[in-house]
Amino acid sequence: MGVKLNTLVKGTPLQMKDLGGRTIAIDAFNWIFQFLTTIRLADGSYLTDKQGRITTHLNGLFYRSLSLLTNKITPVYVFDGKAPKFKKKTLEERHRIKSEAMELSKTAKTIEEKTMYLRRTAEIDSYIIDSSIELLNLMGIRTIKAPAEGEAQAARLNANGLVYAVASQDYDTILFGANRIVRNLNITNRKKVTGKGISTTVSPELIEAKKFFSETGLDREKAILIAMMVGTDYNKGVMGIGPKKALKIVKEETREQILSKYDFRTENDVNEVYNYFISPNVVDYKELSNQLNLDKEKVLRFLCDEHGFDRERMSQSLEKIDTKSSSLLQYG
Repeated sequence: MGVKLNTLVKGTPLQMKDLGGRTIAIDAFNWIFQFLTTIRLADGSYLTDKQGRITTHLNGLFYRSLSLLTNKITPVYVFDGKAPKFKKKTLEERHRIKSEAMELSKTAKTIEEKTMYLRRTAEIDSYIIDSSIELLNLMGIRTIKAPAEGEAQAARLNANGLVYAVASQDYDTILFGANRIVRNLNITNRKKVTGKGISTTVSPELIEAKKFFSETGLDREKAILIAMMVGTDYNKGVMGIGPKKALKIVKEETREQILSKYDFRTENDVNEVYNYFISPNVVDYKELSNQLNLDKEKVLRFLCDEHGFDRERMSQSLEKIDTKSSSLLQYG
């Protein structure tokens, strides 16, 4: 998902070391899409092994997870399950856009143009999910398969005090009840050039729901209404209303008035969509078991023997992990 709340939400800058000793729930699909979009060869194609299987996601997950573990951060990757019915139109639209981008890549006149289109075609299939989970488990990292939205499940882990925060680029994790979100995790002062050519610095930041609600005068219910007016994966939003205008409306009108008065552009019952944010399809874990044990040799066999990664490089990278600390799950 990706609700546009960035004009309302301000994060607190932090460094990786600030999260040392913490357990972080990772929105797995969010990160894997990042890898599939950004880690490409010069011609825009994926990294692959000799059998033609995609290895881009394995490369991203290995090095990102390695960085977390070496900084004493315990990750728990949460994968999406079955998408809720409200998301059908969004998924169909995404598939259409990817299909069009693939066709345009075939007639691109330059490598740069072809690469641009290919970056828009990223898809997560069963192979990518299964191979991701296998690698993470071999690295001693716990994975969870959510019944529906991974970010909703990650948010519930955080709300129940089982993890310190949720790592995701999406602000709407707050809507599902997360108390803390870490954005740009594992990115340190990276320069980002916007579409207008303006250079900005991207670094990790912590967003705390309590602080956000205090500064804006909102609560979770009102934040959900703002998101629905601006547009979510479950509805297109109210025409002509952005975050600031929505903020004014939720402070002046009741939930009942808002849901009945405005056209949220959804084929679903608008109350059902609202209630899904309030009570998403998740599992209420009472506790999380310890991580699996890191098996360096099995990691090497999986990455190097099966998928063609360089054994010496991978072996040297794995030596950075402290096996004594990486096998323990530190809560909160």
